[in-house]
Amino acid sequence: MLGGVDWSQKIRARPLVLLALSAVAGICLTDALPPLGGKYWFLPALAAVFALWLLRSARLRWALVLAALSFAALHHTTLQSTRDHPVRGMLAHHGASMHVQVEGEVQRALRSDLPGAQPWEALFIADHITCSPLGKSFDGPTRLHLLTGSRVPLKPGRYRIVGRMQLPPWPDNPGEFDRRTYDLRRGLTAQLRATEVTLLQEDRFPVSATLVAAAERCRAWVTDILSVDLEDRPDERTIILAMALGTMQSDARDLQIPFRESGTLHVFAVSGLHVVIVGGILLALLRPFVRNRTALCLLLIGALFGYAFLTGLKPSAVRATVMMAVVFAGTMLNRHGDLLNTLGGAALLLLVFDTNQIFAAGFQLSFGVLASIGIFAAMFPRPFHHWVDPDPFLPKPLLTGTQKLLWRVRRESIGLVTVSAAAWIGSLPLIFHHFHLVTPVSIAANMLLVPLSFAVLGTAILTLITGALHLTWIQVLLSNANLAFAWCTLHSAQFFADVPGGNFYVPHATLGPQPPAEMHVLRLPDGAAAQLIRIGDHNWLFDCGREGNYPFILRPCLQHLGLNRLHGLVLSHNDVGHIGAALKVQRDFGSPAVFLSAREPWRWDPGLGTMRQLHKAGLQGQALQWGDSIALGSFSDGSAVKARVLFPTDDVWPRRADDRTLVLRIEVGPHRILWCNDAGFIAEKKILETTKPEDLQCSILIRNQHASDFALLPEFLDAVRPQLIITSSDTFPAEPKLPLQTLEYCTSHGIRILNQESTGSTLLRIWPDRIGVRPFHDDPSFPIIPHQEAGP
Repeated sequence: MLGGVDWSQKIRARPLVLLALSAVAGICLTDALPPLGGKYWFLPALAAVFALWLLRSARLRWALVLAALSFAALHHTTLQSTRDHPVRGMLAHHGASMHVQVEGEVQRALRSDLPGAQPWEALFIADHITCSPLGKSFDGPTRLHLLTGSRVPLKPGRYRIVGRMQLPPWPDNPGEFDRRTYDLRRGLTAQLRATEVTLLQEDRFPVSATLVAAAERCRAWVTDILSVDLEDRPDERTIILAMALGTMQSDARDLQIPFRESGTLHVFAVSGLHVVIVGGILLALLRPFVRNRTALCLLLIGALFGYAFLTGLKPSAVRATVMMAVVFAGTMLNRHGDLLNTLGGAALLLLVFDTNQIFAAGFQLSFGVLASIGIFAAMFPRPFHHWVDPDPFLPKPLLTGTQKLLWRVRRESIGLVTVSAAAWIGSLPLIFHHFHLVTPVSIAANMLLVPLSFAVLGTAILTLITGALHLTWIQVLLSNANLAFAWCTLHSAQFFADVPGGNFYVPHATLGPQPPAEMHVLRLPDGAAAQLIRIGDHNWLFDCGREGNYPFILRPCLQHLGLNRLHGLVLSHNDVGHIGAALKVQRDFGSPAVFLSAREPWRWDPGLGTMRQLHKAGLQGQALQWGDSIALGSFSDGSAVKARVLFPTDDVWPRRADDRTLVLRIEVGPHRILWCNDAGFIAEKKILETTKPEDLQCSILIRNQHASDFALLPEFLDAVRPQLIITSSDTFPAEPKLPLQTLEYCTSHGIRILNQESTGSTLLRIWPDRIGVRPFHDDPSFPIIPHQEAGP
């Protein structure tokens, strides 16, 4: 007993919650255990024993044990077909792809809005796999992620496909999207990149494809109706379509940023909130015409599942629809609904169909937030009881209309505040764990944006009704009213996102001591580059990669590390792979000071060059040339941390952008790091002419590959004397590969090379007496000791 409340009785009164928690425990325990192989038979056997015991004793505790064992066995069956599949084990053992021939059926298209998505991706159920080079074959259903490289979808049917099977790559940087784990949790065993596709038998009755095509036609009709008279307002139109259907063009994804940073992303994208709002609106519209409660509930359940299908079966929409279906089913059975018990029943239903859902951030947030509302929403209004309710000794019939309205406004306001606060408490640990984001402003933001989302969706439904009835003038009026609501929604989100301290990113807490300085050498594809340096509490970004890498690699990495602002941005040279995301970095991280090469933009650069485009967009910076230095901060011993410019000099104007790149010597206490970028023959020769060998010595050399010239000349390496070279080197195309003679030279001189194609990003932990080098992948960490004889 606590505070007069029998918590034990309250918990036992919600058996579905306890059963759901037991199921989650069984799933998580099975997932954490090593593969059991054929020994898993004991799980269903134990489940059967406890089922018999339950029938005999009718005790809740045995039901909980039965739920844990049953879902553990169910999840083990799922793991047998995905994580522990023999094909996956063979691919992981060989560490590369296999040439295979498979036969099976194309099921449905997969999401195309994920990082690295191809033009058309599909779920392919293979029932026969042959790997001729290894002389092995596999029978049985295997779920594969099919990539054809074509924008034309395959017809439903049975196919023979020749191609290469591989596992999705691991992420190479902190915070990067983990495609391998994501596919595994979707139940996909491996990727299949098709090189030859043969249709064996077309499906004559493709029910699933027919339904999907019908849904696409409905989505197109809804899009046309909701877009009437909004052609010249693309942002507001995008807001309306995203909230109603979950559709959004890739070039409009920046609109998500204010919603994410104000803690109201659930308002922008189709989520459980939208399903609840749509359900409430449909209930209000249908109740006057359908008096039978059972018929009304069945109509609402069917309409909500239709809406979920119309949104493309978004997981959040499906989850919310299942929850609402459980609520309406209880109403039909004359059962008083309890939110927590309803959540438990909905969770059990969803986990029966897919036990991997428990590991999805959306699943955790949906149930965590609603559970928090169920626990706290009734507690929080108690201190405001006297403010929201009139005097109990005053008869309610004596209240005037104005007084009744005032008391109702007070009750609704406090209810909105308490629900927002309860939802924020429930989401806080999950959002921090998954996204490293804390949004105190979301409590106030939700108070305004949730009613606005109700207005947007309600007006959208009325617009669709008038459009279906061909009441064009009313449709246009409603469409423009929705334009106003969408405008208010967008600008409200932007206002709350800009509130000082309203949102901030926080890194993971670490128990060990932190070095006074760190450097993250990121691994970006296709010759792009970016490095982050932290000196105390000062953060500097050296290059920022291409714009396409920014939303999927660079920004998630910076947010994962808890960065809210940068002190400086150094741009090396006119290369879209190095500076393409500069404007987005400026926008999202506090407009840091910009430094760039004095030779950029080149006097004969075309107007479409990246650097000139940045200048036209308003990017200005301090020009750097030989002899200049940048003050980055102070080291633990009080010495200044500087980046000295070794190249370009004021007497060269090379034609190639790679030959105009900045080369910096970063001095951190006793340590020196040479930042070379794409420097090649011209830059290295000029540096040897203008810099004394003792001033050139560095412990670590960081470089990318010159596009077409020699680099890492023997005489240059003799002068630098690096102990470690961190290099970006891709297997395709051939030019970015390190030449064999350079590798042989480094081996003979004891110079260690970290090829980021295999090691991923590299973390340099800079201590006063050493630099700890930690590759992102499985390579072990090792220390670098500075040159004792290096000059000041």
